[in-house]
Amino acid sequence: MNFLAFVLVAIVAAIPAHACKCLDAGGSNNVGNTQSCCGSLGGSFQDGNDCAAGSISEHLSNFRSCCEGDGSVTSDCDFP
Repeated sequence: MNFLAFVLVAIVAAIPAHACKCLDAGGSNNVGNTQSCCGSLGGSFQDGNDCAAGSISEHLSNFRSCCEGDGSVTSDCDFP
C-alpha cells in the first residue's frame, strides 16, 4: 500500500500546474503586468509571479491582449 501511495505522489508531483505570465522581450516574466492582467480578468495570482490558467481559462486570448497592451511582448499561455 505504501508503494502505491508513493507512486501516486510521484505522478502528481510530475504534472506541472499551468500558469500564465506576461513575457517581455527575451522571454523574461513581467510580474507587474502579469498581476495587473490577472486581476483585471478576475484571475488567481499565485506564487508571486503566475496567474493560474484555470482561473482565466475562458479569457486566455484576453490575457495575451492585456499583456501586449501593457507593454509586454506576449504571454506564455496558448489558446485555441
